[in-house]
Amino acid sequence: MSLLTSLLRMRAASTGNVQPASQLRHLHLSDQPLMLMALKRTGPPARPLAVMLGIDPYRPQLLVGPPSGSAAPMLAALADAVIAYIDACQQRSEHLPATSSKPARQRYTDAPQILVPNPQTVNFLQVLGDDLRFRRVDDRTPGSRSAQRLGHWLTYLTDRSDIPGSAALIPMTGFLSMHWITGQSPLEDEDLATLLAWIDPPRHAASGRDAADQAAAPAAYQPAGPATDAAFDNDQLAPLFHTYARTRGQEQTATLQELNSLLATRMQPTWNLMWHAYTILQALPEAKGTARRWDHERTAFTDECTYLAQDGRPQPAREQAVATALRLAHMEQAATAFAAERAADDTFVRAELRTTGEAFGGSVTMIEPQRTLSGPTGRTQWRPRFTVSTTDPVLMEPGQLLACHTHRNARYKICGITPADCDILVELEITAGMGTVARPNHAVLPEAGAFLVFTLAPDHYRMPEFPARDQTPWTHGGPPAGRLDHSDEDRSEEEQ
Repeated sequence: MSLLTSLLRMRAASTGNVQPASQLRHLHLSDQPLMLMALKRTGPPARPLAVMLGIDPYRPQLLVGPPSGSAAPMLAALADAVIAYIDACQQRSEHLPATSSKPARQRYTDAPQILVPNPQTVNFLQVLGDDLRFRRVDDRTPGSRSAQRLGHWLTYLTDRSDIPGSAALIPMTGFLSMHWITGQSPLEDEDLATLLAWIDPPRHAASGRDAADQAAAPAAYQPAGPATDAAFDNDQLAPLFHTYARTRGQEQTATLQELNSLLATRMQPTWNLMWHAYTILQALPEAKGTARRWDHERTAFTDECTYLAQDGRPQPAREQAVATALRLAHMEQAATAFAAERAADDTFVRAELRTTGEAFGGSVTMIEPQRTLSGPTGRTQWRPRFTVSTTDPVLMEPGQLLACHTHRNARYKICGITPADCDILVELEITAGMGTVARPNHAVLPEAGAFLVFTLAPDHYRMPEFPARDQTPWTHGGPPAGRLDHSDEDRSEEEQ
């Protein structure tokens, strides 16, 4: 937690009102997201009790698993609903022309977006996806193929949720906490009802704190799942389960209808809260970088659909070492780019980074506008320099590339950091976005006395090179011990 975040949380606790932490919405919101909330049963972690989902706030679909017996029919219905939504995103595509690094290809114009109440629901969907994608497909069992396909997509969506900036599967509490800071603890912010009470208290409440206290009262408890509380299990669910097990025929059907009604009444308030949160977030202006990140989301969705059509093998239960390292590197790259783009778009984010030393702001004191140097090919390159005086802590090092919100395409390299009497002098060189000697772009040159804020450049991270699987030792998923020592003849025999 940064110094600014701590200050805003203290101010919210003191005043009883929520504090804004961002001016813009940094994640894409679909016009028709799939809302999904789930309750799970005690026992096997992947066995759902009920799921409420849909794209219409006024017409949710409730799926309830039977108190006893197989949950296959319920999972098949869930698979049909989720896959129908995913298939609807594949109706239209666009042509992307070839570039210097990629051939021409098609990309879907839309991608699925599933909104869930909290991170616990994301974890539950991950466990459910792991359970379903390895199930055998039996043509004699209705829904087995769709259930396995649901497991594949749940694994894909939960993996995407680990990537910063991804908008495929979003927990609403995390989405709201990105833009508002309450006077309660981060753990309490994972409760959707109290978090929304802080952000948008009802008119009769004196403050957000009072509204949150009322929402947290036992009489007003609104579970967001996936776990149910013990009192609800013992007092209401257990009697219905016992009655269902002892009865047959019409009495059992009546008990099942009573269970459906109980769960619908239990889940409907949280369903309404999720759509209320969606409306609040949709009202925020969208940041510039959001569209680019959604383009990447559509590209990833298109690639996954292509893989599913051509190969379709499920993701392994345990990744090999190289695959894990590659995935972690992609996550690190996405986190760096997301943080840099948020800083370029949002003044609130830049202010927070200045308190941590990951950005600095200062006034331009000296400019060398005509500075040139000879490049590797002998051509003269225009490399203007200028000096910035700042009182912020500068925890960066010479050589790092920076970006400035005033010119998003320009890049600035730190050439030197010199402590002065009451400030720090940072010498910067413009390395991109300034044009050439023949066609200079003087717009990137700052004026003397101008106040600028510099953050880490989004493209400063470079993906490391990883070895192929046959080049890794057997202890890390490569060939068995001794395989790499075979002669060429042995290798040719193995390939045959």
